[in-house]
Amino acid sequence: MSRITTGRVRKWVTLSMTLVLVASLVTWFLQRQTIPRRIRIATGTRQGLYHKVGSTIKESLGKHIGSSVAVKETDGSYENFQMLLSGEAELAILQGGSVPIEKVSVITPLFREYVFVIARKGTDIQSVWELGGRRVCLGPSGSGNRDAALKVLRHFGIDETHLIGDNDLPFTALASDETLEAAIVTAGIEHPALQDLLSTNQFDIVPIRSAMAMELVHPFVRNVEIPRGLFAEHPAVPPEPIPTIATTAYLTCPNDAPSDLVQAALASIHEESLRLKVPTLITRQEATQWTATRMHPTAQRYFNPADNIGAIASVMESLAATKELLFAFGAGIYLLLMRWRRLKEKEQQIIINRQKEHLDRLLTKTLDIEKTQLDSCDPARLVEHLARLKQIKFQALREFTEEELRGDQSFSILLDQCSSLTSEIQLKLLLSGSNVETRCEFDTNRGEDGDT
Repeated sequence: MSRITTGRVRKWVTLSMTLVLVASLVTWFLQRQTIPRRIRIATGTRQGLYHKVGSTIKESLGKHIGSSVAVKETDGSYENFQMLLSGEAELAILQGGSVPIEKVSVITPLFREYVFVIARKGTDIQSVWELGGRRVCLGPSGSGNRDAALKVLRHFGIDETHLIGDNDLPFTALASDETLEAAIVTAGIEHPALQDLLSTNQFDIVPIRSAMAMELVHPFVRNVEIPRGLFAEHPAVPPEPIPTIATTAYLTCPNDAPSDLVQAALASIHEESLRLKVPTLITRQEATQWTATRMHPTAQRYFNPADNIGAIASVMESLAATKELLFAFGAGIYLLLMRWRRLKEKEQQIIINRQKEHLDRLLTKTLDIEKTQLDSCDPARLVEHLARLKQIKFQALREFTEEELRGDQSFSILLDQCSSLTSEIQLKLLLSGSNVETRCEFDTNRGEDGDT
């Protein structure tokens, strides 16, 4: 069984951190939210207000995100909702209450959509419950208009089977088919076709007198009033304020839509001059009052900037979104530090090896001095040897600064050798004169006999 060493542990740790670095970078790259290169907005029919508003948003949104933006013409909210869920559209305009809007996220409410019960003059239709047994346009199947119309009829106890003939026609059919007696249409007051129809003065707007009751029953419905003369004057259309209900058109996105896209959409709507083109646009201050469902987290923070909980959630969301990148940076920094330490250790080892080689050379010099002084009795030569020994010792103390080297056995031997030779040479110098010859004979005999 192989022995575990610090070198092996360091290799294992380095390999693990390398894998963490690579895995974190790959995970961050795959999970990061980016704005698609092409943004598709599902709107409505070309003649409708949804398409007009979507086209207006398109112009400013393209500037904010730097991507191409396309407006998709559809049959209305139901088709828009399906396109959003299937990924065929990144943004969609939906009518509140017409589809299960809680499955997606609201970016912002756009404008109020009023429910207009329109009756042809001469039909003597004065209230909603009188629509039973009549030819009434409810809107195309699958449209938000038809869904809202059916809710109104059901509230008054009328089933669509109680109506005569086809009822899946758009309200614009009233202008060309005089056999049609009425229509229920949900639209913004700026709807071009609606304005054209009501300005002919051939139709009346029937009041929904149970509007307040419907508001209590349906979460997306508000009790509102159509002001006198909204569509025409002389004569005024309507001639007096008409009670009715209103819902809201929302700009929506998938729940996992990138925050940058949502932020750009909000800026395009509320920070540009969009309200000049769409006067009925709901303002930023009123947005939360007209939203009866969940907003995208980015939109929630946009409309409630002082919400501390929202700010904390934003920080947590940011940390969650970048945790892989943080892990990657951490692993990268660790690897850099490990690499730096290895280079530092390698450089230090090279220096120590060089000093050890130099130490060996100094030891060799002391051995040479020892051999030479054994056969020397000349005081001048001995003083020269003594000076060389002092120089070697001072050089060693000055140059060998590494703790690892000072603790080396060779360094201790060098110092001991220098001290021993210095003492021996000094003793020879003291025994100068007649004693020098005796000392020299002694040294000569010691050199011949070895350790004797």
